[in-house]
Formats: sequence, structure tokens, C-alpha cells
Amino acid sequence: MPVSCPEVGIAPDPNAVLWRYMELDRFKSFLDQKALFFSRADKFSDPFEGSIPKKEHDFRPEMHRAMARHYGNEPDEEQIAKSIADLAYTHMMFRRIHVVNCWHNNSNESDAMWRLYLKSNEGVAIQTTTARLIQSLEGTAQDIDISKVRYLDYDKGVFYGADYPHRSYNMFMPLIHKRNEFIHEREVRIIHQVREAENDLEFWDKQPSDKGMFIKLDIGILVDKVILPPTSDEKVRQEVEFLIKSRGYDFELEKSTLSKSAYF
Repeated sequence: MPVSCPEVGIAPDPNAVLWRYMELDRFKSFLDQKALFFSRADKFSDPFEGSIPKKEHDFRPEMHRAMARHYGNEPDEEQIAKSIADLAYTHMMFRRIHVVNCWHNNSNESDAMWRLYLKSNEGVAIQTTTARLIQSLEGTAQDIDISKVRYLDYDKGVFYGADYPHRSYNMFMPLIHKRNEFIHEREVRIIHQVREAENDLEFWDKQPSDKGMFIKLDIGILVDKVILPPTSDEKVRQEVEFLIKSRGYDFELEKSTLSKSAYF
């Protein structure tokens, strides 16, 4: 199915260079499964994932009071508290039924990303573009959304702003916003709503993994280059090259630009 940017999403440049850094076992899985792993939005380590900024959270009671007065009623504080609790629960359930796959948007390699995602010297970085990522997913059976992530101060900021002009709240908004503390990730996200999980609280317990799901794609279209880690040696190169060729692919294999010698 076609990949699309939702109305409240932030469309990435089709020519933007995207990276996914992964350890070798994940790269093997990627090649063998011919699929990307999408993680449940409620399983990310950051507890703010899929939440709303403090100002918007604190404004909710007054919004409900204003609505009651607009219709000529006196605000019922007990009912307001229940409505807010129900909305918070809906948000948590919304995270539970969405799975996310993340890419680093950068014209260059990132030393920070290598350090974050490789615990050892065994791994690679996949380089692609937004256009290739979208095209590689067009044959999948699932609906996929794509958006850049917008970073903000969750204590002082709000979703709405000059760089994000949407004025009507949409439940999708929390999935494409993150705290400023993660701005180094420069994320582009592809997101799938798992509709089967919407009314089945035991859905994930019955899946191969309760942390998310694999979604098939065309690896040959997706991968532009495979980059070796900065400190990799010839043995690592041979191992990665074997993995690629033994599975019928012929990706361009390059060593990290961070391994270059300095100019003196």
C-alpha cells in the first residue's frame, strides 16, 4: 500500500539521507526476514513517548469547564476528572496499538549514533533516502504513515507553533513529538496502526513478540549502501560481505568515513 504523511505529520524531504544503525544480529534478522522491526510505541524507554506537553495537560480541566459554561451548564468537577482520566487511558491505549520504526536523518554519518546503537564493533549502518524507504514499502499489505519528529520542551512548550501550524488536536500528534533531550536523534518515523489490537487486550500476548512486529518490504530498493563501523577490520568486512552475498544481494559496502586518517 502507498506510504503517506498524515495531515498533522511533517513530511520529510524525498531526497533526505536516512540512516539506521544496528548490531550484526539485527542486520542478519533484517536480511533473513526481509522486513523491518516496528516497536510498540508504549515500549520505548522514554516514558514521555506518546504523551502531551505539561501546559496542554494542565489546560484540560479549564477546557472542560469552558465547554460546560458554553452550553449553559455549571462545571461538574467530578465528571471533568473522570473525562480527563478516560482521555489519558485512551492515549495509553493509542500508544499500545501503534508500532514505530525509526531512522536518523543526516547528510553525514553520526559518531553519536554509532556509539548509541553498537555495543561492540559488530554491526553496520544502512544508508537510504526517504524516497527509497517509501518505495520499498509500497508492496506491503499494511498502511504506513511517515513523518519527521518535532522536538520541544515538554515543560514549557506546546504542540502548536509557527513551525507546526496545526490548530486542531489530533491523537497522532504525540507520536511525532519528542522531548528536546532527544534532538540528536533527528528522527524520521514510519508508523503502523495495528487495528487488530484495538479491541483485543491480549493481542500482543498471542504474537511472536510482545514488543512489536516485523513488516515486510523490498530490501533491494531500500538499501543504498551498507556502512561498516569506524574501527572495523578486514575480518568484519568479509563477514558482512558474506552475509549480504549469501542472501543474494549486492549492496555497496563502504567503511565509515570516521575511519579516515587526518590530514597534517
